[in-house]
Amino acid sequence: CQPLVDILGNFSNSCVEEDCLKLIMEPYLSFTAEKWVDRPIRDQELQYSEISGTQLMQSLPPVPLALLFITVLLEQKVVIASSRRGMLMAASDAIMQLLKPLQWKHLLVPLVPESMMNDLIHYPAPFILGVPTDEKKSAEILSSLPNDVTLVDLDVGRVMLASEFVHDDLSASDGTETSAGALRSQVLFLAESLGGIVGGAVDDSWASDSPLQIIPHDNNNKVDDFVSIRNICHDFISELLSGVHSCCLWIEEKCDGDCAKENDPAIIFDEERFLSIKNLRTEGLNSPLFQDKQVGGSSSEFCLGVDKFDLILNAFLRTQSLSSYISHGGKESMMFW
Repeated sequence: CQPLVDILGNFSNSCVEEDCLKLIMEPYLSFTAEKWVDRPIRDQELQYSEISGTQLMQSLPPVPLALLFITVLLEQKVVIASSRRGMLMAASDAIMQLLKPLQWKHLLVPLVPESMMNDLIHYPAPFILGVPTDEKKSAEILSSLPNDVTLVDLDVGRVMLASEFVHDDLSASDGTETSAGALRSQVLFLAESLGGIVGGAVDDSWASDSPLQIIPHDNNNKVDDFVSIRNICHDFISELLSGVHSCCLWIEEKCDGDCAKENDPAIIFDEERFLSIKNLRTEGLNSPLFQDKQVGGSSSEFCLGVDKFDLILNAFLRTQSLSSYISHGGKESMMFW
């Protein structure tokens, strides 16, 4: 490597001719800019999203990928670790795609500076943090994560689920630890089931053992695989959200002339009705009058019954993404009074 080091070192000399540098660098710049230059911003965004999703898909096998998806869906604390900084940025973008139409409403830092690692790891609310493993403090911090943090290692393709998988509503009479363990078991079981569906929809594309692998520009098969995964996640969330608006009651109080300001409307959510709908859909006894054409006919396989996934459903009801989804639905999407 020494001859290469000597050549690159010469480039730092001010006497190096600009034309020489241009001839060396121009082919590389042209190749990297080919996918972006002279294209609409929307096309660039879609292209980047596809590349990001494909990189995440190739870094995690189906079951760990499903486990990451469920953990983020339930708004837990997640640390994504990799020696590839570009991979950290791509993974954060891909995860946001998998959550649509829901939105992540908490702290998101795709690339955490070394000086802020320790503080952000102990942030009290849910977060998604990207930690580069080549920093000096990374090894120490990643080896001593709090018990409520899930670690995603993209370099080896594994997800280490947090031991304390707790929501505020899990303070049951049998103790928080028992409830947390039960929720953790349900999440692992669901991840295995969903991972099987993901694995059946794509080929054997896990390439985490080749961290320097470059995805070919014309590799449409890999892009199609990620689109399939994204559609599976979309169908899963669509099934999870089915019946949500029918459980909402919009209440607003109107003033008769003298009021200077109208009161803000309130939305009441009937949790018992929501859980009842989930049970009925599991049994095939509840279907919407008008089917959404964008939702595949296979979405029924994602029905979650209360008997097996009660803690997951209750945890999902406490998420900020669901609250935001309901509030953005508008008065016309629910019953109002």
